[in-house]
Order: sequence, then structure tokens, then C-alpha cells
Amino acid sequence: MLPSIRSPAYHRLVRYAVDLGNSAAKAGCLRDGALVSLRVASPADPRDADAWRGVVTALLDLAEHDGGGASGLTVGSVVPDGTTALQEVAAARGVPIDLIQSRDLPLRSRLEPPDRIGVDRALAAWYTFEQQGRPHDRGAIAVTLGTALTLTCVSRDGELLGGAIAASPLLAARALASGTATLPEVTLYDESPEIPGPIGTSTERALAAGILRGARGGLLALIDESAAEMERLDPGAPLPAIGLTGGAATAGWSASIRADLRDPDLVLRALLALPRSVRS
Repeated sequence: MLPSIRSPAYHRLVRYAVDLGNSAAKAGCLRDGALVSLRVASPADPRDADAWRGVVTALLDLAEHDGGGASGLTVGSVVPDGTTALQEVAAARGVPIDLIQSRDLPLRSRLEPPDRIGVDRALAAWYTFEQQGRPHDRGAIAVTLGTALTLTCVSRDGELLGGAIAASPLLAARALASGTATLPEVTLYDESPEIPGPIGTSTERALAAGILRGARGGLLALIDESAAEMERLDPGAPLPAIGLTGGAATAGWSASIRADLRDPDLVLRALLALPRSVRS
């Protein structure tokens, strides 16, 4: 059941940011300076165009019931079929879209080719840099915890350096089950505030402990090694700011990762904070 409409003061058209990812489709807007976010689970198969039409329809319906609907959408998407579905559904409703690409962001790039990076990674890195890096004359590392685990590094002078991509706990669980003869596919709640102990007393608990704690250990090592490489490239630079985002940003297994920003919705915040020159 859709949520009931809020007070008449909120029943007005506003611009929404939309973040289409492999795990979730999100929409968000600012009300009185606070982020209001809505979420619908992405299709199990990210290439299912029909399923994506249902997802984006549900997301726009939620926006209408939550606050009166969208006057326009600022969109970051890493799912081509989701992008196409959103464009079709929004056009049918007369809602204009600004589709943001990584090349649109106000960052210089060292990548090869310069714009070959997921827009979610680029947005999280830009926002972390603008909020916690640039004001303190330091670089930034954005860590996204979604279907993939990613690190994206920005130098203290605003250059996108690159990063790393690894499998998430959910993908690791599927790979272990499909790549072995007898290991089961464990059900992981990777957004849970709890984390299993390091010594599992059953196969399922051992898998959960190894996958979640292994993901955390890998990320901690990647962050340390990336920070060291950034210091090598820019001797004397302060430690970079860390931004942690994605569904598992507040989970138990990621709680010990140092973060200057820890917010599951950094990409939505970045889309809403983009300069008008980028959005138009």
C-alpha cells in the first residue's frame, strides 16, 4: 500500500534526484533542508526492461503520493534498461529529465578513457571531495557498498584518479554457491547492524563470517593502500577524506571503517547539490 499524502503544505511539485542502481532505485528531494528519500528494490535481473518499467512507475507513484509529484528529475543511472524505462515513463507523465553523466561533473579526470566510470562512483567521489576534501585542502576517497564494492579517489586539487572494484558480500555468496559442489548459498543481510562472530559453528555461519568480515578486511586494506598511493603521488598531502555510501554504509560489518561522511544516500545528495550549469 502506498503511503498516505502528507499535509497540504508538502503537496507541491518539486525536483527529485533519482539514483538507479543494481540493488535499488531511489528518489529524493529536499524539504526544509532535510533529505526525504524513497526506495524501490531493483529487479533481480538488471537487464529486465519490463521489470524496470514497473520499478520506475512505482518510484514515481511514491513521489506523487509522498509530496505531490516531481516537477523534474535529475538522474544518475548505472542501469541502461532502467534509464530507458524511466525516460519513457517520465515522458508519458510530462516530467522533464536531466540525465547526468560522469563527464558532466566538475572534476578533471586521469581515467582512460576520461569518462569511463559509473556515474554513481563519480557523484559520490565529487560530493565527498566538495564536502570534506576541498574545504580542508585534502583529497577524498568515496567507498560505495552496493552490488559491487567500489573505491574512487580524488586528489586534493580535484582530479579523478581512479579506484578499485570488488564483489559485494551478496555477489560473493552467490559465487561460492555456484562455483563449488556442496557449499550452500547463504542468505546474508548485509545491511544488518549486526555482524556474525569470526568463528562460525555451522557451514552457513562460517560462510557469513568469512564473507562479511573478509569484505571489511579487503576494504580496509584498499583504503589504506589507496591513501598511501595518493600520498606518493602528492607528497605531504593530508590523509584523504572518506565517504561511505550505499545500502550497507550503516551495517555492522562496515561500522569500523573510518568515514568522514557515512550516508546511504550520498549519490542522491550529490545529484541535488550539482550546480545548475551541470543540470541544465
